[in-house]
Amino acid sequence: MKTNKYDLMEMARLGVLFLPGDLLEDIMPPERKEYPLLVADSDSEFALTDEIDFVEDNYNALKRILLLTERIDPSRSPYASLWIRRPENPALCEVMVAGSALPSEGVHIQKLWEEIERAFGGQPTRLNRERGQTLYYPVRNSDEEIVGVLELTEDVPPMFI
Repeated sequence: MKTNKYDLMEMARLGVLFLPGDLLEDIMPPERKEYPLLVADSDSEFALTDEIDFVEDNYNALKRILLLTERIDPSRSPYASLWIRRPENPALCEVMVAGSALPSEGVHIQKLWEEIERAFGGQPTRLNRERGQTLYYPVRNSDEEIVGVLELTEDVPPMFI
């Protein structure tokens, strides 16, 4: 029996169909969203750090969907994660939820790079690496606003497993 292998872009497209962007948009409680805005202009060392606090139901639902997205094609073994822009500085992004492994880029708050910036602009983007590839696919909320990016990576060793 011959099985068709899904293209990684097709897997990402299918994955975002089931990703409720409203849950990603509301994964942080309001006080966590407001905190970085309050301290962004200060010299506080906590202005750009992880203020870890999640709406547990939203986090768990998104985590489950990422794990299922990684299993769309059993012949592949990609890993998925969701990125958002920082509330106090949209030129920065961070990982909010990861599936079975964290992304190769790491988990630190970082400047947008070309491929993820394109995805935040609405353009699905493929990054071919020396070994494997990564896809960045925009995630929209119910108002069709882009609230995050799905990263789907295959054959690139993750930074942390």
